[in-house]
Amino acid sequence: MKNRNARRRHWIIASLLCAPVLPLLAAEDPALRVKLEEPQPPTKNRFGMSYRAAFNITAKFKNVGNVRTPNGGPGPGDDVSPGQDRTYDDGYNRVDATGNGGGHTWFWAYKNPSQIVGDTVVMHSTTVRGINSKTIDSDPEHGFELTYNRELGRTGKSKNLPWGLEGGLGWTDIDIRDHRRLSGTTSTINDAYNLEGVDPSRNIIEEGGTTPAPFTEGGSPFAPGTFGGPGALAGDAPDRTITSGTAQVRGARHFDANFFSLRVGPYLEIPIDDRWSFSVSAGAAVGWIDGEFSFNQVRTTGSGASR
Repeated sequence: MKNRNARRRHWIIASLLCAPVLPLLAAEDPALRVKLEEPQPPTKNRFGMSYRAAFNITAKFKNVGNVRTPNGGPGPGDDVSPGQDRTYDDGYNRVDATGNGGGHTWFWAYKNPSQIVGDTVVMHSTTVRGINSKTIDSDPEHGFELTYNRELGRTGKSKNLPWGLEGGLGWTDIDIRDHRRLSGTTSTINDAYNLEGVDPSRNIIEEGGTTPAPFTEGGSPFAPGTFGGPGALAGDAPDRTITSGTAQVRGARHFDANFFSLRVGPYLEIPIDDRWSFSVSAGAAVGWIDGEFSFNQVRTTGSGASR
């Protein structure tokens, strides 16, 4: 009996000694602590970035091939009075240093021997009549949008539908290309200038040149086809006819643009679950575009090819 009582006292003493230690161990071990925190309210300001794809953006390229030379030859409505600068697809007839005294000029030149018809030189200016490429689209056009929304309140029976104001700034890259071969009708001016028996061979423009080559004859320098001359004289009032024909246009047309958009208005968010929600927004939106059109083409007509 004495031994049992002695052992029982030892256990009681050990329990009393360990009792103050256990709370200390629990306080040091995170696994044994439970901390209750107040739930954080959802943030009222949100920023976002999203991908945007644009569809059904189309372009129509108009007046394809209607490219005239610098200081282009006169159109059908222009008069044929003397003393005017005229430039053609295959030559020119312009006012010289004398002011075309006597109705003649040495400031003229042509490109092809076939332009000499009898005692005249015939020059041509061709205009293509409104070739338009059909509507071209290049879906999809890629871009993105930066958004900001501010929650102003909640609605619904359970007050679980956030609403507020939302703004968005977007950018879309627009890239439309057209490489098709096109055809159409042309109107060609045929202006014949009287040579009155002069030799026109010195007034031809060699390939790669812009004016006829100068020459010396009998010790005198000549510069045919230039403002100062001198050179062979031709009449400066043309005999005009107008003909119709066809044209083929080869090349590429390219429209490259940046489209920017800005919108602002109210929104309503409808939660689906803890991770997904559906949002509806409305309001005002504006957009502006900064673009560039470029092309290269070869136009083939009855009077030759030109770029």
